[in-house]
Amino acid sequence: MKPVNALIIDDSEIDRYILKRQLNGIGVNNIFENDDGATALEFLKNYDKNRESHPDEFPPVVIFLDINMPLIDGFQFLQEFSELREKFDYSQCTVLMYSSSERVEDIERASKYGFVADFIVKGETPVEVLKEKIAFLID
Repeated sequence: MKPVNALIIDDSEIDRYILKRQLNGIGVNNIFENDDGATALEFLKNYDKNRESHPDEFPPVVIFLDINMPLIDGFQFLQEFSELREKFDYSQCTVLMYSSSERVEDIERASKYGFVADFIVKGETPVEVLKEKIAFLID
């Protein structure tokens, strides 16, 4: 698999840790982390600064996004990120919802955004399937 830059947005330190270990295990090593949607949006708004500070790792190609978070939840993030995609060069960035929710309503709501590629339920997706999903996105 070619190099992948990723961003994990999740308020659970344990879930971020587990996902980061899984991603490292399949060769994704350029990983940014934010613990809520507001912090992630601020990080992404600093596009030029991040490109300068992390020329080989920024922007992320894949964003793993939790739904239930403080300040700005996953759906609010999606709305604001859709506007950021137009302002900055995030056209190659795909979102994978990464949530404990299995609600059909959440899946349908997330899929309304064309840049949301999939919905992964935490703890239910084997590492090999995760690898396949990422490989499909970057090819």
